[in-house]
Amino acid sequence: MLYGKEVSEKIESEISSKVAHLNAQNITPMLAILRIGENPADMAYENAVIKRASKLGISTKQFALPNDVSQSEVLGCIDQINDDDKIHGALIFRPFPEGLDDNLIRNRLAASKDLDAITDEALALVFTGKAKNYPCTAMACFELLKHYKIPLSGQVVLVLGRSLVIGKPVSMLMQRENATVIMAHSKTSSDQLKKLSAASDVIIVATGRPDTFGKEYAQSGQIIIDVGMNRTDDGRLVGDVSFDEVADVVDAITPVPKGVGSVTTACLLKQLVESAEKNG
Repeated sequence: MLYGKEVSEKIESEISSKVAHLNAQNITPMLAILRIGENPADMAYENAVIKRASKLGISTKQFALPNDVSQSEVLGCIDQINDDDKIHGALIFRPFPEGLDDNLIRNRLAASKDLDAITDEALALVFTGKAKNYPCTAMACFELLKHYKIPLSGQVVLVLGRSLVIGKPVSMLMQRENATVIMAHSKTSSDQLKKLSAASDVIIVATGRPDTFGKEYAQSGQIIIDVGMNRTDDGRLVGDVSFDEVADVVDAITPVPKGVGSVTTACLLKQLVESAEKNG
């Protein structure tokens, strides 16, 4: 089982050392959090980030806006974040409510404060191999594989999902490590997916839907990274993989919860502290 706890604890140990060094220079890393509406999943993650940040000596500044907020008010909040020299980076919850221009709003954020690579400028650096910050969930997948010493060079990695948040960025990270990457998505047929999966050593499942990857696709010897976070009707948190079906077939798998999620938070705070080191 590929648990995230020991991976996140290792990253947090490195963060603590860096925060102490910054504090000695009278610098306290600060994270801005911009949330629109009261989505329970967003609020739960926000609270988890604030709790983890506080434990590590990182300050947070919250911008909580109502669901019916105007676009000009959202842009005004981002301008505040950009203009505040004490803020070293931002977490902005998406998707935005209907009626708000995603492209306009996310690209308003200054590149120096874009921790999660949501702006076009940051994404361009991801896809040209020049990025300092990668989307945090994509980076968490890489950190998990690295921590558990799972080889990537020369291996075949299948990525299920092609979003700009996870699928495409994580494919670039895998290629950076000299893996051969295959992309699959919602238009990939079941028969095609079986063939692609059979040829793959590592499979990263990031479809945003539960039970996307079942035992019919799993093979002995495979490593499965389940990025999904889905809430069932009875309140359980499950991934995109049919865990009970797949876990006994493959060599290793990340559970949900206790897998990728905590590492994603650690990666966010790591990139925040690196921004504080760079920008003071």
